[in-house]
Amino acid sequence: MERLSSRNKMKVALLGACVLTMATAVQASAFENEFHGSYMLKYFISNYEQGGAGAILSGPTPAFPSGNTTSNLRINNYFEQRARLFYTAKASDDLKLVTGFEMDSVWGDKAQGALTAANSNATASTTTAAFRNSGGALESDAVNLETKWVYLDFKIPATPTRVRAGIQPFKDSIKGVMFDFDAAGISASTQVNAATFNTAYIRGYDQSYFSVGSPMNQANVRGNQNLDIGVVELKYALNKSANVGAAYYIYGDGRPLYLSATATTPVDTSTQVHAFGLTGDAKVGPVALSGFAAYQGGILRNVNSNGDSAFLNAFAYNVAGKMDVGPGTLKTALLFTSGNDNNASTLKSKHLTGWVTVNQSPDAIWGVSSVSSYNESGMILLNRNNLTSGPTTENMMVYNMGNGTTPINQQGLYLYTIGYDANITPKLSASLNAGAAWAAHTNALKPTDKHNNIQNASNYMGTELNIVTNYKLYDNLEAKIQAAYVFLGGFYKNSVLNGKNAVADPESPYTARVVLQYSF
Repeated sequence: MERLSSRNKMKVALLGACVLTMATAVQASAFENEFHGSYMLKYFISNYEQGGAGAILSGPTPAFPSGNTTSNLRINNYFEQRARLFYTAKASDDLKLVTGFEMDSVWGDKAQGALTAANSNATASTTTAAFRNSGGALESDAVNLETKWVYLDFKIPATPTRVRAGIQPFKDSIKGVMFDFDAAGISASTQVNAATFNTAYIRGYDQSYFSVGSPMNQANVRGNQNLDIGVVELKYALNKSANVGAAYYIYGDGRPLYLSATATTPVDTSTQVHAFGLTGDAKVGPVALSGFAAYQGGILRNVNSNGDSAFLNAFAYNVAGKMDVGPGTLKTALLFTSGNDNNASTLKSKHLTGWVTVNQSPDAIWGVSSVSSYNESGMILLNRNNLTSGPTTENMMVYNMGNGTTPINQQGLYLYTIGYDANITPKLSASLNAGAAWAAHTNALKPTDKHNNIQNASNYMGTELNIVTNYKLYDNLEAKIQAAYVFLGGFYKNSVLNGKNAVADPESPYTARVVLQYSF
């Protein structure tokens, strides 16, 4: 065989290098790296918002924040900020890894591990700077990168089914009034012609990571006592202008089945809630309508010292409409969730009628930290509305849609709202909203009139007026002003003592915010 000359050898080597480079380039071009995110800075002036999330007015007296119980409140002013970074590793439209990260802080909060993080689920070390929502104090230097999402998104080959597996966003199809959160789970969505079928399994908590309820002689057994949530949803497009749907959710809290690791008899304190919902939306002429009706049934075991169980029958419904009017959109909505009456506090009837929302409940301890929302209202202070809340500080009168702090004292809610969103110029828009709220039932959470130590007759909680203006400084940067005032109703009349120990109404909540929001 004739040997290649040195020149030919060089040509072959160059050709091989070119082929390898082209192959590498093709592979690199087939894989996409997507980066985007946002930054928000808010400045608050408020008599109730004070940099910590929760309900503004709850319990027999306004219990949170603890200092806001008089008719003469000092005014809070503070800054908070949030940055969110999202990265997607995209192999193709049918396969990608989605991640999201978050950094929150309030100016002047904590830095370099000098203080413990009292508002965190875990106590921070005083010698390290590793805790969430920190770094806003002098010299910053806090470890404050939170995981928001980490999930694999892929299409099952040769099927119409798409799967997400990992930490991801979940929201019910009944407008978030049962749950709206980020959590670890697996979900699947299948679309066949006009029908879409969604399923999901979510593990909210594993009790082996907490102190209470370890099984006898089997402490830290994984996956035996969990807060599990299951989702089945069906949506069907009747035509281009109308959709109907049905949903089923199971909320199964099996924590704890035992009171302690040394218990000799297992005690089942589990909760199981089954929720069924019907949804619909349609465009009727110039009006867009939407709504839902939902029912909850289930059982809460060993809810009192007698070992009694309580059975649940709760309801919720909503109807909303909007239409284009002039340079903007006129909108209105009504939301109802059922509540428990005074008999629920003693469980004489062993029957509960309060709407149950999913709550953050480490160690199976219920609290006000709801992960439900109702974004359709346009309210700022009256209900938990993610669209107008602060990055980390969310103070609302109705913080969860059951309007209570446990399944036993959910008061339920009537909330009527009306608003107008106006596009004034290509850069300037504004929204004006009004809403009124009533507790659906009277129970132990209702305040008492301190003149006569009797619960107030009125269930009217208050009326909010708010305005929001948005101005585009750049295509990606908006400046906003948000202002809201709540006129408290007879529900709170004479429910507090002022500084002179005299009976008084709590001061009506108000807030004003200046916002800068950058998206990329």
